[in-house]
Amino acid sequence: MNCELISKKTRNEFREFLTGWTLMEIEMEFDAAIVSCAIQYDPQMSGQRRSLVEQYYHSLDFTDPADVRKLLTAYENILITAARKLPAQHNKALAECEIGGLVECLKKDGYKYHDGRIAPITPEARKVFDQTPSDRSVSEVTRRNILDALRISNTFWSGSLPETDFLSRLYDLESLPSNDPRFNSAKWDIGQHRVNNPDDWPDDWVFTDSRFDLIHASDEVFLRFLCEMIHPVVRPDSQDVDKMLGIFNQCLAADGWEIVARSRISGKPIFAARRRIVDSSPAMAAVETLVNVLNAEYVTQQITRMEASLESDPELAIGTAKEFVETVCKTILGECGETISSDIKLPQLVKRVREKLDLLPQDIPERAKGVETVRRILSNLGTIAQGLAELRRLYGSGHGKDAKVKGLQARHARLAVGSACTLAVFLFETFQEREGNK
Repeated sequence: MNCELISKKTRNEFREFLTGWTLMEIEMEFDAAIVSCAIQYDPQMSGQRRSLVEQYYHSLDFTDPADVRKLLTAYENILITAARKLPAQHNKALAECEIGGLVECLKKDGYKYHDGRIAPITPEARKVFDQTPSDRSVSEVTRRNILDALRISNTFWSGSLPETDFLSRLYDLESLPSNDPRFNSAKWDIGQHRVNNPDDWPDDWVFTDSRFDLIHASDEVFLRFLCEMIHPVVRPDSQDVDKMLGIFNQCLAADGWEIVARSRISGKPIFAARRRIVDSSPAMAAVETLVNVLNAEYVTQQITRMEASLESDPELAIGTAKEFVETVCKTILGECGETISSDIKLPQLVKRVREKLDLLPQDIPERAKGVETVRRILSNLGTIAQGLAELRRLYGSGHGKDAKVKGLQARHARLAVGSACTLAVFLFETFQEREGNK
């Protein structure tokens, strides 16, 4: 019988921690990690939040490294969000203690959490982060191109950190072997040959060291190494980060990957790798600009979730598309000083924004050129909102459905997401133009 790769105690501790969160916050963190929700499963537990977490758990096999990796990604998201919430906590000391308890549970299971990352510290836990060669989609050519570009540009991989400090953020150096017989672990031979005697090894030694094997390592290991190189703790200069990010994404695009901002710390982005899903979509390309304007982590997560789930989970993409339009509308109304009821429906929300921006059909003067055409298009804005709300109710995530219902396909999700993005961008750009004119 296979052993579970993450203990029941740890799962229970995270579940109880989440009882203090809203249902939407819980959904957001698990959905962002592409964890499915077994909505037909009844865990027979008290409380909606506990039940929701157990429904997510029920979709996972805790002996399967791929499933546990998804769960750990969700836990990373939860810990990052929890740390961001700390300043607003009524009892900050208690909240810090609870977060520390979760980190300790992970450590007992063989994982360490440091600065927004969960990494293995035991051979058993390392299985979760390993992939078979057939799963390695970032080619050797791409990897060599990236590493060569770093050499040519004289970009030092550990940034402002000592090399052992940088590597300790990703690896347990005490458990890796030493190449020098005088020492017991990688930590000490790196210290000897790169700190005490820095000329013993070349500056780019880590790129070819067999203990890290970046050329042949799993996608997960290689991409995390790249993301760590542009972490704000490692590389505080934003211009250096932008330069390296451009190199990474130009090379990774050939293999269908990209590195994007996942969250922020002290106003600076923390990066993660993701599959390029809709890079040719004009609607998604336009909506990406909202991230820079709004500078909101929640918007970033919604966009990332829509992109990542278009092919793999159309229902989640549809549900997130509706939430994205709601977020943009509430942002606009909030900026206008409007009070928003928590139970307002999407069609009414879009209508209020249209009223605020003078985008109702009757707002178009009779003398305007093409008045009827413009009025018809504006009227259709309300139709899009109504359609998104109905699609989400019938097919999207967030609502229980009949077990016999047939889900939509990826092309339907692309239609919903494209419509939502077009509507959101139009409303927000109109709002910006109105504010600029004022």
